[in-house]
This record gives sequence, C-alpha cells and structure tokens, in this order.
Amino acid sequence: MHIVKDYDERKAEFLDTAMGLFLERGYDDTSVNAIIEAVGVSKGAFYHYFSTKEDLLDELAARAGEQAMALTAPVVEDPELSAIEKMNEMFARTNAFKAQNRELMITLARVFYSDRNALLRARMTRRSVEATAPALARIFAQGKAEGTMSVAHPEQTAALILELGASVVSGFARKLGEIDRDPTIADELLLSMDVYVESVERILGVASGSLKLVDDSLRSVVRAATQTKGTKEKKDD
Repeated sequence: MHIVKDYDERKAEFLDTAMGLFLERGYDDTSVNAIIEAVGVSKGAFYHYFSTKEDLLDELAARAGEQAMALTAPVVEDPELSAIEKMNEMFARTNAFKAQNRELMITLARVFYSDRNALLRARMTRRSVEATAPALARIFAQGKAEGTMSVAHPEQTAALILELGASVVSGFARKLGEIDRDPTIADELLLSMDVYVESVERILGVASGSLKLVDDSLRSVVRAATQTKGTKEKKDD
C-alpha cells in the first residue's frame, strides 16, 4: 500500500537515508538511484525535493548547521552570562552531546573523515562554520565590550577559530582510527586538544586557563576508543 507522507517528513526521510548510505558507501559511490531505492519511491519524488545529489548534500550540511545552532542558541542569548562563560558553555554542551553518543561519534569519525567522504566532509564543515560563526562573533563582541577579550574583528576571528577547530578535528579523527594499532596515540590526541585551547586563548587574548573548551566528557570519547580496542582484543583472544 502506498503511504503518503507530508513534505517535511518525506524530505527528512531522504536526508536520513542518504546520510546513512554516504557513511556506509561513501558520497561518490552512492548514486541517486541507490537513495531512491532505499527510500522506496519514484525518481520523480526525489527530484521534487532535490535538483541533484549535490543539492541534497547542501541540505544535509544546512541541517547539521541548524542542529548545532539549536543546541547553542540559548547560551548566546542568556543575558546573565559573561562572554567567557558563554563560550565555555557552548563547548560544554557540544562536548556533552558527543560524550553521550560516544560510540556513535567514534564510528562516524572513522567513516566521515575517510578519503571517500572528502566532499561530504568539506561541504558540511563549511556550512557548520557559516551557521556558527555569527553566534560566536556576538560572544567575541561582548567579550571585547567587557574588556575580557582582545578581538579587533569578531566576525573574521570567529570564522578563523572555527576553521582551525575543524582542521584539528580532521587530524584528530584520522588519528582516532590509528588507536586500534597504537593505544599511545590517545595521549597525543589529548595533547592536541590542550594545544587547541591554548591557541584559541592566545588568539582571543584571554588569560591562560580561562577557556574550558575541552572537558572530561570529550576526553571520555578518546578513552572510549582505547577501551573499545581493548575489548575487541579480549574477544579475539
């Protein structure tokens, strides 16, 4: 029996299905026909929502940016928090989400940052920066007004810090996959987190130790990767 779904529900189904296939097969190796077949609709239905596979990719990237903003928007709008408190709380919320879904995050990192998903990764990173930078720029402008941050150009600085973070995460994810053969890499990853925080503090001109961008919830993701390896080895024995 043909089931009629409303516009938003069907569109979300296309996006969720496509994302699953991209992670499983890679963006380049997933055809529009494969997406259509997985959803179970006609080709015309796909083109009712998206003009091309790249258009669908843009929609995925935009949705990821919106989800990130929904998580942090209340923090930016809170009049009771200082700029530094807002920045710390923004990162705390995203870190906690990753920690709560750490097994999924580890799996996604290993697949998402593979060479076969380079275009998917680049597009989603760009959209994420575009979506998040304005909110971060507002925090930097507040910090400048409070005298706690030395930021001459909040908008450009926000984009720079987010792009730097994306670069660090990319290298982080590649190294995460190597923990399987070398658990000592976990220490290297934890160090890279600390270096990133120190770098951001210097860019913003805040006192050392002011920013808590990396907390125990995020560190637990790295530890979980090591534990996952240890569990696998025990099963193999």
